[in-house]
Amino acid sequence: MPTGVVRVLSNGKRLYANAFKADLVRRCLVPGASVAATAMTNGVIANLLRRWIVLHGAQGRAAGPALLPVRLQTASPVSPSLPCAPPKPQIIEIEIHGARVRLHGEVDAQRLGVVLDVLARRT
Repeated sequence: MPTGVVRVLSNGKRLYANAFKADLVRRCLVPGASVAATAMTNGVIANLLRRWIVLHGAQGRAAGPALLPVRLQTASPVSPSLPCAPPKPQIIEIEIHGARVRLHGEVDAQRLGVVLDVLARRT
C-alpha cells in the first residue's frame, strides 16, 4: 500500500492515517512550502491536501499565501524639464515645385510656420 494509506475501499477510495495527514499539513505550514509539491511528492492530490489543511484548523494557509507588509515611499518631485518630450529635429527638408529648402539646427514651430507661409504665397 502507498505511504500513509490505511485502507483502500472497494470503490478505490483511499483512507489515510491521521498522523500522515497531520504530518503533511505541518509541512505545508512552513513558509515557502508548496501545497502542490508536497502533495505530489507524497502521492496525494493537492485538493485533498488543501481540504486536510482546512480541517486541521490551518485555514489561513489554505486560503492562499500570506500577505506581506507594504511600505510606500513618496515619489521624488518631478523635474521641470520634460524627460518624455520628443527630440527636436536637427534637419527639416521641404521639397516643393523643384525647389528644396533645408532648415538646420533646432527648428521651432514659429520658424517653420514662417517658411511654410512664404512658400504658400509663391505657389
